[in-house]
Amino acid sequence: MILKKLFSATAGLAIAVALGQAASAETLRLASQGDATSLDPHSHNESFTNYFLANVYEGLVGRDKNFSIAGQLAESWEQVDATTWRFNLRSGVTFHDGSAFAADDVIFSMNRALADTSNFKHVLASVDSFTAIDDRTVEIVTKAPNPILLNDLLDLMIVDKQWAEANGSEEPINLQAEEKAFSATNANGTGPFRVVSRTQGEKTELAANPNYWGERGNVTEVVFTPINNASTLVSALLSGEVDVVMPLPLQDIPRVESADGVKVVSSPEARTMYIGMDQWRDQIIESPVEGNPFLDLRVRQAFAHAINAEAIIDRVMQGQATLATQYVMDKVNGYNPDLTRLPYDPEKAKSLLEEAGYPDGFELTMDCSTDRYVNDGQICQATVSLLAQVGIKVNLLAQPKAQFFPKVVSPDFGTSFFLLSWTPSTMDSLNVFQNVLGTRDLDNGRGAWNISGCSVPEADALAAEAATMMDADAREKLLQDAMALMVDNVCLVPLHVQQLVWGVAQNIDVVQHPTFEFPLEHFNVN
Repeated sequence: MILKKLFSATAGLAIAVALGQAASAETLRLASQGDATSLDPHSHNESFTNYFLANVYEGLVGRDKNFSIAGQLAESWEQVDATTWRFNLRSGVTFHDGSAFAADDVIFSMNRALADTSNFKHVLASVDSFTAIDDRTVEIVTKAPNPILLNDLLDLMIVDKQWAEANGSEEPINLQAEEKAFSATNANGTGPFRVVSRTQGEKTELAANPNYWGERGNVTEVVFTPINNASTLVSALLSGEVDVVMPLPLQDIPRVESADGVKVVSSPEARTMYIGMDQWRDQIIESPVEGNPFLDLRVRQAFAHAINAEAIIDRVMQGQATLATQYVMDKVNGYNPDLTRLPYDPEKAKSLLEEAGYPDGFELTMDCSTDRYVNDGQICQATVSLLAQVGIKVNLLAQPKAQFFPKVVSPDFGTSFFLLSWTPSTMDSLNVFQNVLGTRDLDNGRGAWNISGCSVPEADALAAEAATMMDADAREKLLQDAMALMVDNVCLVPLHVQQLVWGVAQNIDVVQHPTFEFPLEHFNVN
């Protein structure tokens, strides 16, 4: 069996109107600075959106309370031979509208995830075919042995074929589309909660699924409210208007820790923050400089030396992060303990820029979200200041994620300099190569999030070998060597691995997972 390096994690008037009146004992009120970008489970591979929807939709497999892989819509499975997997589907499961779940829904969902507008092609990149043997059995054949197929399938949610077809949602929505499809604002899953109402950017209400096949806590209603203002968000927690704030603004940790009736819940998160640089265009965009400075390794090295990641951790992240030496955290399979980050050295940065032909630096635009990651806007502001010290003038374009993502993840990847992050849902670094680091091959599901356009063929080859390697130690070595090549190439500038920090009412029991999953069926109101 392949070694899986998984780990368990410990688990104002306007606001009053938005949040509603005092809740009953079984109502859970959640708040965050951003909203899910869509209700379509195959549209946008973004952690918060994925894991919000994981309370509504299910996959063949998922994570249990202890973060182990467990059956969801698949009750059991067996590996018939090296490349053939047979999944036995759970009987008696219905979608939220009452229609029966069957194998055809699985096949439909797999085809849907492979559509041109899908952001989830990587999930099935190793798959050669999938077939419904009968109403309760699905067979998946991979192109070669895949030691982490179950991990890959964690990201594939199952939709109701009949419902999708009846509502013109045979394919996922395109984030750039002006007209949103039915599936963007409506949902019909099999999960523990169903969508009752939704006004994007304002409020989403969920109710417990009375026909849910699995166990769940005592929460019968969930009210989720995005609150963009950090001060208002924390005030809502302290006043009892919300029960859970995720994440908790870091500057307010002492305030919450000293307050009555609330607590701070924290654990490691598998999210690595990084800065990306355009390595595929001949001419970078939104910049007066001629050509593309980032095609020169010395310029990328200079940017890495110019950015004081330790200071960002101390001052911006309030110490609630650890220094990233690479593009995964240390609990992810394939992490390379021998790698180090290029040190903060502004004089070295200036020297490298001069060697590369930019003695006076240059000017460019940086794209940044303001409500997606912990202190994302502040991280970008700090980056702008640090780069100014070595002669780089950065014009910061900071936007809410509703505008940020359609720009940077557009078909033409509309940025040349940006802040992003990645969390490998599989807890395996092959996921990072498939999505972020691998040379773009969008038709085959690779590089959908390789916005920088970085390409290191030698690393691609090692990752491809790891994808079918069944020997755990050999596989890990391949991934570690591939990671070293990417770091040496300064494909991205790693910053830090952030911590999960939530503000929670004392009477609420929560479960935190390192991938940022928040399984509401395991939450309880006491």
